[in-house]
Amino acid sequence: MFNARYRNIKEKKAAKMTYRAMIYNCLERPTGWKCFLYHFSVFLIVLICLILSVLSTVEEHSHFAAELLYILEIVLVVFFSVEFIVRLWSAGCRSKYIGVYGRLKFVRKPITLIDLVVVICSLFVICFGTEGQVFAASAMRGIRFLQILRMLHVDRQGGTWRLLGSVVFIHRQELITTLYIGFLGLIFSSYFVYLAEKDHIGVDGRQAFTSYADALWWGVITMTTIGYGDVVPQTWLGRIVASCFSIFAISFFALPAGILGSGFALKVQQKQRQKHFNRQIPAAATLIQCLWRCHAAEKKVSATWNAHIDPLAHETKETHHWNGKKHASSMDSNNLTRKRQLFKKQSSLVNTFRRKGSPSTDVEMGELQQERLLRHERNSDTDDEKRIYRVGADIEIDYETEEPTTPTRPQGHISHVCELTDAHRNAIRAIRRVKYFVARRRFQQARKPYDVRDVIEQYSQGHLNMMVRIKELQRRLDQTLGKPGQYDGKGSRKGHPVTIGSRLSRLELQMSSLDRKVESSNRTLNALYRLMADRNSLTISPSPPALISRPVSPAACLSPRDQLSPTSISSQRSGSPGWQ
Repeated sequence: MFNARYRNIKEKKAAKMTYRAMIYNCLERPTGWKCFLYHFSVFLIVLICLILSVLSTVEEHSHFAAELLYILEIVLVVFFSVEFIVRLWSAGCRSKYIGVYGRLKFVRKPITLIDLVVVICSLFVICFGTEGQVFAASAMRGIRFLQILRMLHVDRQGGTWRLLGSVVFIHRQELITTLYIGFLGLIFSSYFVYLAEKDHIGVDGRQAFTSYADALWWGVITMTTIGYGDVVPQTWLGRIVASCFSIFAISFFALPAGILGSGFALKVQQKQRQKHFNRQIPAAATLIQCLWRCHAAEKKVSATWNAHIDPLAHETKETHHWNGKKHASSMDSNNLTRKRQLFKKQSSLVNTFRRKGSPSTDVEMGELQQERLLRHERNSDTDDEKRIYRVGADIEIDYETEEPTTPTRPQGHISHVCELTDAHRNAIRAIRRVKYFVARRRFQQARKPYDVRDVIEQYSQGHLNMMVRIKELQRRLDQTLGKPGQYDGKGSRKGHPVTIGSRLSRLELQMSSLDRKVESSNRTLNALYRLMADRNSLTISPSPPALISRPVSPAACLSPRDQLSPTSISSQRSGSPGWQ
């Protein structure tokens, strides 16, 4: 629904484009191959005129070129005059160029002033600077200058100058540095060469460097690597100074060209990146929109589903069956009202004619029209009553007043078509999810790098992010497990971090202590077991002397349960000589 409305808005805006706006866009903001052909043709004509003006200086082709140049100049003057008028007229499509003051503002533009000056000067030269079918010598010089100005007509938008200005502005610091150091090298080298060569007289009997201006001229020609050879140092001292300063200064004079070249390359790369980034913006916006719609479809919000429901569907669908029954009555009532309105209009017209025309004829015409309208209304009333009677029980008719009453709406006939069912909502959720996956795939395709440098940069950035995450993971592991060599079992003390390593170390110490305790308990139980075994052997033996001679321990009088108690064991150790 949103896409359809947005498309309709765009189509309406596109439909409002006038011929004036189209002509203005073609002349001032050319886009497309048709505009390119037009401006390229104008450039070729201007270039041909410039070539003819050059050929007119050659004696072999001067006569032919002068005659052809005269014809082409007239054609160009007429063409540029008409184009200037069309430009001035089409500028009215812009709000800032409406009216007289707006046109003056348009004329004050630099490129428009150049066009105006070229047209006026060309008319002046053609009218007053011709000798027959050719231009005079003074007029020819003016024509050449005007042809050079016409070349500026090609770049009316000033894109070339803006690009050059942006590159120079971005690298202004580097350019100023190189030019400053190069200028210092120029004046120093020229001065020292002048000091070395001012007193030297050449073979022809004249001095090569008569003044400091000659030395500066030599310095400019040498540092810019032109080298005319008209002035050269003659002495060895002058040659040594020239060689040293040339090696130093020529490099700085050549640096601005490299800086500007790299600046233009970076500018082109920046534009390509911007285009690539601009292609990502619609894909990203669509992805965000689809993701939000998927998120909104999971919630029970009525606004989420209103976009899929026609606001008039409730009235249309709900009353579709009911309208089928009362369609005749509504149409008939509308017809009756229209006929009554028509009768009123006819009666008003009759009254106006009655005032203007003769009384007898007006009255007759009015009576005839009234009789016809009343007869037609009675027939339509009878037809309406029959049609209404056919409707059935849904409409009640009062035959006494002969007017149909308001039809009663049947009960329990409301169909909730405006409310989406669960199946509809699930289908919408599925469609939104599919759109989300498609938008995500398109966004991933739009983000693909377009250059090898971008691929390398992307991989390096990904490697850097991976290393950062690995370091973060290592830090968390060290914080959680602890570093090796720090498991001294005292991590629970105040001021020491409690890590998994310290807990494991404490657990090992406790397990060792528990093992020692278990071993001690085992030995104690073994000793008790031997003691009980010895006692049992003494009670079973029949020799009385052994029983008398061997003393009885107090533990013998205890029960087996009491014998295993700690108190009984300690008493046995203290009283029995076997434990000592």
